[in-house]
Amino acid sequence: MRSDLINAARALRGAPAFTTVALIVLTLGIGATTAIFSVVDAVVLRNVPFDQPNRLVSVADIDTRREGFVGGHTTAQDYLDWVAGQSVFEGLAAVTGAGGFTVRDGGHPEDLRVTRATSNLFGLLRVSPQRGRAFTADHEVDGSHRVAVISDALWKRRFGGTHDVVGKTMTFDSGVWEVIGVMPQGFEYPIGATRASDMWVPYVVPPSQKVRANSRNFGLQVVGRLKDDASVEQAQAQMLAVQQGIKQRFPKWAPERVVEVRTLRESLVGKVRPWMLMLLGAVGVVLLIACVNVANLMLARATTRTREVGIRAALGASRWQLVRAFLAESLLLAAVGTALGVIAAFWGVEILKAALPESLPRARDIGIDFRVLAIAGATAVATGVLSGLIPALQLSRPNLTTALRDGGRSLTSGVAQQRLRSALVVAEVALAVVLLVGAGLFLSSFIRVSSVPIGLDYERVLTVPVYPPFVFSDVKQREAGMARARILVPQAIERVSALPGVVRVSAIAQGLPLSGNWSRTTVKVPGITKEFNEEDSVDLRQVATGYFDVTGIPVRAGRAFTDADRTGAPVIILNDVAAQRYLPGRDPVGATIGIGGERTVVGVVGSVRLGGPESDVRPEAYEPMGAGTMMFGADLVIKTIGPSAAMGPAVRAAIREFAPDLTLGDTVTFDSMFARLIAQRRFNMLLLVAFGVLGIVITSAGIYGVMAYVVEQRTQEIGVRMALGAQAGRVQAVVLGRAMIVVALGLAFGLAGAYALSGTVGAFLFHVEPADPIVYGSTAALLTAVGLLAAWIPSRRAARVDPIIALRQM
Repeated sequence: MRSDLINAARALRGAPAFTTVALIVLTLGIGATTAIFSVVDAVVLRNVPFDQPNRLVSVADIDTRREGFVGGHTTAQDYLDWVAGQSVFEGLAAVTGAGGFTVRDGGHPEDLRVTRATSNLFGLLRVSPQRGRAFTADHEVDGSHRVAVISDALWKRRFGGTHDVVGKTMTFDSGVWEVIGVMPQGFEYPIGATRASDMWVPYVVPPSQKVRANSRNFGLQVVGRLKDDASVEQAQAQMLAVQQGIKQRFPKWAPERVVEVRTLRESLVGKVRPWMLMLLGAVGVVLLIACVNVANLMLARATTRTREVGIRAALGASRWQLVRAFLAESLLLAAVGTALGVIAAFWGVEILKAALPESLPRARDIGIDFRVLAIAGATAVATGVLSGLIPALQLSRPNLTTALRDGGRSLTSGVAQQRLRSALVVAEVALAVVLLVGAGLFLSSFIRVSSVPIGLDYERVLTVPVYPPFVFSDVKQREAGMARARILVPQAIERVSALPGVVRVSAIAQGLPLSGNWSRTTVKVPGITKEFNEEDSVDLRQVATGYFDVTGIPVRAGRAFTDADRTGAPVIILNDVAAQRYLPGRDPVGATIGIGGERTVVGVVGSVRLGGPESDVRPEAYEPMGAGTMMFGADLVIKTIGPSAAMGPAVRAAIREFAPDLTLGDTVTFDSMFARLIAQRRFNMLLLVAFGVLGIVITSAGIYGVMAYVVEQRTQEIGVRMALGAQAGRVQAVVLGRAMIVVALGLAFGLAGAYALSGTVGAFLFHVEPADPIVYGSTAALLTAVGLLAAWIPSRRAARVDPIIALRQM
């Protein structure tokens, strides 16, 4: 093998054009495959990083009215009954988010991401603090124990990684909390959050959530560890029985929801696995096209090596030795291509991470590591064998008589190799068709989803959350916080409005559009006895004067709010969906409706797709932001003259000037919020289009190579025909016709394959049929044009053959 590798290196160095083209093709194919595999491996293929991960499960309520595993959340009431009624788990732990943890120990306030957790969480995960200890069940009794376990990152960032951190305190709006432990570096729970937790504090079940009243808060994530003799199926059966008992005792408690048990890994990646594996399959097609193309290049090069092979065989080389020598070339080529591909993959991974949807779980773990490098090495071996085996077998059975003849050409072997190369080009075209059809479907889907009317103008609108500190659990402090919010928000609107580059400023509370946040309430219509169900509930928001001007939501009837509405008679504005549902056949303006008390409808505005282009419009109602409403803060919405993101620093500085203790969240533009909603579709579309372009480039190179080979092999024949009077145009047409036969066969196989696979992508498309005739027709036209262009240069070369020179070479 050492001798074979040395000879292979010499042979490749002696054919620089072939080696360069082959390495470029392999680098692109292997680099793209390695980069995509690193993403899929980190997100989907790896298990959760805990002891015996397959024993960890998520237990959740799912909404039977929706498809799939929704959220993985439940209520405190159900969690307590699950704990009491189960016998298949070592234990069940619960976590939920915690707001209002803003450090105020000095400097600018820092808003921490805090998770409330039951005391058995760390034990179930089998992870202990690296310093100090975790909290215990005693800390969960009444919430009086203000203790916290912090992350390794917060320890180093806030406390400088000092060894005496245990016992130190942090001051928040809710009081002083003591650090009792530090988790190990890399520990993360909940897993997959867009931002890792900085701190864990004891979860204390509120008294109101220990009884089954009208209030339901699906805010808990529940994790359990199965006993050694229990399976997921057994756990599912038992939890269904427990839940059935709950429904019998409380028939009106969430009848639309059912409990579901899944492995923790499945609950984390179940939603993203299909499209991630689809991308891995697509990039695998790119790699396969690259392998076929390199095999074709090696067959082309083989035409000049029949004499060399014949001499080796005549000197006693066995067939295995000949095969081994050519496989050594392909393996060496693949190894170098893989090394270059891995280098390209490091760059590609950073691009992918920047383009990935923010909601993708475990995106922070994506990188080129030992697992990825091992797969890249295996890919190199597979690529080398796949691309080199067919040429090696072809060349290992030389005809010594013809091989040793001057020129080394044989008509029979030339025809056989020509047919094989044409077959490989047909395969390339077919694979490229599959890629291009997929790219076309996803491109069409993305165009459709991007063009759906949202109902508001999301260009050049900046949002800034303005929420003064308050303690919700303390009545006096809560009232003081609300009183300050009613003063602070108008002041912020006034200060920001004076900034240059600002067109108008308003504010909204209880959920920005496109943010996924909402606050729903029931509706009563005087004189109508119909009982509106949960689906008929209305999304209620508080808005300041000018909100509809800033957001571009049209006023369909009546008027928008004025400053007088803040303290005047209770009024409300409905969107057109709410007006049609609650007040059908009536003029809504001037009607009375019960939403948070009886109110007079003063206007009707257009509907907004609050969840983005793929969401339905829902009933919405707007109340004026004023003294009579419960208000803890608001989000400023700012219409700007130029790019809104550039105004962020100036807006924050203007607010801090009069409220330096205020916790300001991130400034976010409506543009970025909309982009986040369609990020997954954009990512899929961009990658598949990129794969399609790669497929076209590599396939066109293959078509060019095979046609150039045909012209070279038939130079003498063409010369004879032209000497006998054949026209140059006729010769060119023959070459182009041969190329079109190859392309047509590839198109036929490829379109049939794409149609057979179309059902697998239907779930990823938006208002596009998997067998869209426009996409299929466009793919066929594009590849036909590419095939003609790739074959045109060899056909021109054939038409310009000099008969005299060709005949002299006979």
